Amino acid sequence: MTQQRKTCLFIPLHNKLMSQFLQFFIWIPLIGFLISIVVPRKKETMLSGIAIFMSGFHLAGILAFILFWLINNYPVLDIKHFVFFKADNIEIFIDFYFDKVAAVFAVVGSFLIFIVAIFSRYYLHRDDGFKRFFNTFLLFFLGYNVFIFSGNYETLFIGWEIIGICSFLLITFYRDRYLPVKNGLKVISIYRLGDIFLILAMWMSHHLWHENITFLKLNDLTLVTEHFQEHGGFGVFVCLMILLAATVKSAQLPFSSWL
Repeated sequence: MTQQRKTCLFIPLHNKLMSQFLQFFIWIPLIGFLISIVVPRKKETMLSGIAIFMSGFHLAGILAFILFWLINNYPVLDIKHFVFFKADNIEIFIDFYFDKVAAVFAVVGSFLIFIVAIFSRYYLHRDDGFKRFFNTFLLFFLGYNVFIFSGNYETLFIGWEIIGICSFLLITFYRDRYLPVKNGLKVISIYRLGDIFLILAMWMSHHLWHENITFLKLNDLTLVTEHFQEHGGFGVFVCLMILLAATVKSAQLPFSSWL
């Protein structure tokens, strides 16, 4: 009986520590980005080395984190961070979230970033935009992590915007050529449409839930069922806007002309 009580006490403690550790995977690309900004343009080895080290360190860290998470019965993690705005009926804050889906995207994304960093080191050797590429690349990595670890719509939107801006900058990387600039302007215009869809989803979500709901609460089937029964139209609208935003972001038809 005593052993069971100790186990019950350790499980919440482990979950809290793991939740706090999630922000570590946001700080890694952010620190890498800030360091790369101050590195001189001609220091190619240092610039690429920062990106490779940070992405490799991130990959190793996320693998170790997931192993520890699996050993502790893979709990759903959620942690509330900085509060931007608070009133009587609304609170806007940063929230990080981790579950099985986030684990998969974290590993795959970190691995791909690591591989691309190694490849780009040689592919862009002596290119005039070498520093600009790796600055943007690390900023994109930051946005990606904010996006996949987001625990509410507001946090997701921050990552969404960083990814969108960096995608535009990477598409127009060869800015002295006509087609990259043309397609870059086209994609940033289309992405603004995706932003509108996501903002509409956030707006209607506040009307549906009467709060800045976290994705953790959306796992509560009883809560979701009650609200959808009362305001089914609001729920359908939110789902449709998220679907359209995802369609725009992933360049699916009919939003794929820039490809």
